[in-house]
Amino acid sequence: MKALLVCLAATLFVAATFVVSPRASHATAALFDGKVQPKDVVLNRDPKTNDPKGKPSVPFSHENHATKNYSADMKSVMGCAECHHTDQPKSALKGVLKTSERDEVLTAAVLAKADAAPVKDCRSCHAQEGSKPASLAANPDVLYPDESDPITMTNEEAYHRNCITCHESVKKIKADTKAPTTCAQCHSGGGQ
Repeated sequence: MKALLVCLAATLFVAATFVVSPRASHATAALFDGKVQPKDVVLNRDPKTNDPKGKPSVPFSHENHATKNYSADMKSVMGCAECHHTDQPKSALKGVLKTSERDEVLTAAVLAKADAAPVKDCRSCHAQEGSKPASLAANPDVLYPDESDPITMTNEEAYHRNCITCHESVKKIKADTKAPTTCAQCHSGGGQ
């Protein structure tokens, strides 16, 4: 019995180390591909070598973003589809979004259903530059209405466009917010 408890404790320690370590590997992100909402996630450009440009990984509190008034207007909890944008019906897609993988908008209640499809992690569709995403033949190319050339939506580009756009909206409403908007603020642990 004691050996079983020691083994269980060691397993939990290793799992916790992967979840909270800023040097966590891509395997950590894969742990969140599923039906259990993670507390914390590590976002980074290159899971094997961290960022070749020298920027460290970005810790991200999924729990905070899923339970606190972190919407762009700061009045409500963010909807899951704000980030997991493919997890909504085609009729709900806006702007440049084209891919829909659900018949109803993803919520915690939808995810709790026994027959619910698991949620994909960001890297399923947005891999680092030069890599193939897990679910697609290549990183998607997106043409924004205010830009003349398509953008290859790598994971770095997707994080920057989605996260920073929202954080800048929050900053306009509440100038003293802790929502990071600079490289150093996110890449030094400010992305919580």
